[in-house]
Formats: sequence, C-alpha cells, structure tokens
Amino acid sequence: MRQRSNNLAAVALAVLLAAVLAHATASAQTPPIPQAAPAAPSAPAVAEDRLGRETPRGSFLGFVAVAQAGNLETAAEYLQWPRQKMPITKTEAAEQLRFVLNHGFEGNIDRLSREPQGSLLDVQPNRREKAGAVVLRDGERVDIILSRITPSTGPMVWVFAADTVAEIPRMYENFGLPEFERLLPKSLTSAQFGELPAWVPIALTVLLVVLYYVMRLVLATAAWLVGLVRRMRHRPASAQVSQAWLRLVRPSAFLLTVGLHRLIALRLGIPLLFRHYYEQFVIIMLLLGLVWWLWRLVDVVAARIRDRLLPAYPGTAQSAYVLGRRLLKGVAFTLALLIGMAAFGISLSTTLAGLGIGGIAIAFAAQRTLENVFGGIFVMSDRSLLVGDVCRLGQHFGEVEDVGLRSTSLRTLGRTLVHVPNGMLATLNVENVSRRDKFLFNPTVALHYQTNRAQLEEVLAGVRRLLTDHARIEAGTSRAKLIRFGSSSLDIEVFAYVTVRDFLVFLDVQEEILLGVMDLVQRAGTALAVPSQTMYVRQDTAEWRARPRAVE
Repeated sequence: MRQRSNNLAAVALAVLLAAVLAHATASAQTPPIPQAAPAAPSAPAVAEDRLGRETPRGSFLGFVAVAQAGNLETAAEYLQWPRQKMPITKTEAAEQLRFVLNHGFEGNIDRLSREPQGSLLDVQPNRREKAGAVVLRDGERVDIILSRITPSTGPMVWVFAADTVAEIPRMYENFGLPEFERLLPKSLTSAQFGELPAWVPIALTVLLVVLYYVMRLVLATAAWLVGLVRRMRHRPASAQVSQAWLRLVRPSAFLLTVGLHRLIALRLGIPLLFRHYYEQFVIIMLLLGLVWWLWRLVDVVAARIRDRLLPAYPGTAQSAYVLGRRLLKGVAFTLALLIGMAAFGISLSTTLAGLGIGGIAIAFAAQRTLENVFGGIFVMSDRSLLVGDVCRLGQHFGEVEDVGLRSTSLRTLGRTLVHVPNGMLATLNVENVSRRDKFLFNPTVALHYQTNRAQLEEVLAGVRRLLTDHARIEAGTSRAKLIRFGSSSLDIEVFAYVTVRDFLVFLDVQEEILLGVMDLVQRAGTALAVPSQTMYVRQDTAEWRARPRAVE
C-alpha cells in the first residue's frame, strides 16, 4: 500500500509538470500583446502604447512573448538601437537576444516594476532599470538594462537599453547549444511540443520521476546508516522515535526533488517564457513541500510532547496536543503564504499591517482566555502542579485532578470540585504538600504539676533516647526540652523530622512515638496533665462583716 502511494505521488508530480508545460505552450502559441492597465481615477492618465511598453515588466514580457512567437520585426521595436555601427540587423539582434535570454538569463521577472516610472528602489540612474543578468558560458555576468525613452510618436516607453543591445553579438557568440543536446537523436531535437523541442518536456518529466525515487533511496540509506552508527555506539533510538522521523522522509524527498529539478532544468536551455511559467510552478511546489514538511515535523514534535505529558497530565495531554498542533500548523501555513506572496512580487506591507491590527483586536477580545491558556502552558512547562498532588491554592486545599489549558481542577477534602483559572495561579500562593521530602514531628508533652524533678528528668532522657534510636527520625534534628510552666502542666516540646514522604507512613511513625512516650511517662511514675482549675472558697465571718463598720 505504501509503495502504491509513493508511485502515485511521483506520477502526480509528473502529470502536474506536464500540465504546466502544456498551459505555457498554449499561452505562448498565441501570445497576447501586453496592454497597459487602466489608470486609477485619482491618478493622472497614462497614454497607452500599442505594444504594452509602458512599464518595465510589460516591456520585458512583451518582447519575450513576440520573440518566442517568431515575430522578430515586432520584437525589434523593443530594442533601443545603439549609435555605433552594428554587425547585425535589428531582426537578427532580436533573434539573438531571444536565444541569449533563453539560455543564460537569471532574474525574477515578477519583481520587475509594474509602474510607468519604474522601481524607485533600483540603483540604476533615473529612467533605467535592471531586469536581471545573463551568465555567459565562461561565467561572465552581463546586466540586462531597460531604459525609458520618448519615441518620435506616442508616449514614453521602456525598451532594452542601447548598451545592452550593443552587447548582443558578443553574448550570442559566447553561447552555443548544450553539449548533451548534440548527442540526442535528430527526431527529438527537430520535433516540437508547441514552441518547445519535444525532448525538453520529456526530459523534465522523466527527470522529475527519477529524482524523486533517487532522493527516497538516498534518504532511506542515510537513515539506515544513522541507525547503524547509533547501534554500534550502543545508543539505539526507540521504535517510536524511528517511526516518527521516517514520516519526514517523503516531504524531504519532495523538497530535494523539486530543488534539484530546478537546478538541472535551468541547464537545458528552456525558452525564457516557459522558464517563467516553470519557475512559478517550482515556487508553488516548494511552498507546498515546505508546508508538508513543517506539518509532518509539527506532528512529530507534538506527539513527543504529548507522550511526555501523558504520565503527569493524562487529562490534558490530548487537548494540548490538538491545540498546539493546530496553532503550529497555522503558523507554518501563514509563513509559507507570506513567502509565496513575496516571491510573486506582492508587497507585504499592507498584508502585515492588516495581520497586526487583526492580531491586536483578537488579543484584546480574548485577553482573559489567552491569559488562562498561557498560564496553563507555564504550569505544564514548570511542572509545579501534577495530577495527584495535594496542594493549597489560595484558600482551597485538596488533590489536583486535572491541569487543563484553561483551569486547574482541585478535589477538596469535602469532596467538592474547585476549578481555579490558570491565569490566577501567577498571583496565588501555591503550596504543594506532596513535594515535601520529610515531615515535621512537633508535639508538646504536658506533665501534671505533681511531677517531681527526678521523674521529669527521667521522662526527658527517655524521649531523647526514643528519638535517637528510631530509624525514621533524621539524625541531628531531634530534641526534647522543658519549655514552660503551663497554666496546668509542665510542658515538654518534642521536635524532630521524620524522613518519609508518604503521609500515611508518617501517621504510623507518629503513632509509634506517641505510644512510646506514654509508656515512658507511666514508667517514671507520673502522668499526663489534663486541664484543671483550683477553686478557693472564702467564708464571711461575723468579725469580717463588722470590719467595714469599724473603718467607717
């Protein structure tokens, strides 16, 4: 089943490429003469040129279209003829420039200015604009410059500058047919697929399929070698990790295939107009491949985070996985969309401004919700609260049942369920009882006042010995001291740390020590005090009653 899906992916790529080439061929067979766009009502009207040369982009594409169609006389009108004597005619110059652009032009046609005044950011002098460069066979780069001129009749137009036209014969002599084209059968080089030699679409389609399977093989071999090295170093990856990274093989092979296909295709001498359509197709495929790769990577990372959260947050792991995956995929798609808009020459200033205003509005509308969501993310990342912990959150005390993205659920001792918003956890005093490493044992032993000194010293010595000899009492922390003469007792403070983490185990140790203290008190011949009061009753005698009268 997997092999079948791989075959379908490769075939789909080849069919899509053939469809793009066929569309480009159909468009090139009847190339439209570019027309100037209608001016905006508030802008001054711009006179139209019959060849669509009002803008640098319109003039460049117009020349490519008519030259590719073989209309060399019309193509020659896109050239500013130099003053020096040329060894070729205008039509020959147009034919040679078409050949040079087809075989060596480098540049992004979509970035050419669509404005009559040209690009204000271009470093060329006024009324000149750089369209790109031609890379000759020996590596030399020759800039292709467009110049804005005023013809004898009609409006100002953009044409290929005179200094560029003067370089056409030298550039043409530096080129030649690709070496491999000379080795092809005559039937392939002479047959035509629209305006293309028949071997070009065949070579591009076969190359696409071959590259895809070669990249799959290379990546699979690389993954096998990495696994072999890890096993030799006794650090084999788990089956889940290996399976997760294998999910990235297909999108990685897709990206490498498209990138290598473009590098090789540019060496085939594809006509510039077809190359323009082809590069648009490559940009779209690269963006789709990037989104595909990022989505697979998000799935891999989110699954690993979910697996790590699952033991500590079983109720939250799946919801965090779904929300995080959707957010990251949305970011990946938006990033690819912005890159694609920039690649096609669309200004991002207005788009980013709109996104910024929309983001601020959403943030204000969902302020409390976002506060709670981010609070939940921080709680899970800090691991300050885990499911099953006994905590005090503000005035609430109980066991944590769930840590969600919006709130934390706490089961109180009264068996009620309290939901504390995660945004409030940043301002609350959170006391995690389950995280303590030992328990404090600090009772007060009260002996009644009939206890003499010898009995008191015997009890103190026995309690100290009981604490020192107990295996659960931390050494060096125990003490037993007479601290006060209470209202009805002699108070002995017992202080020690019990080195246990479980509360029920602590209760057992506490009970054992308290029973031992009771035995010590009984053996000493004394007893524990109980709250008591002594009442003194006075009797009024006759002498006492007569005393006030004597004073009087």
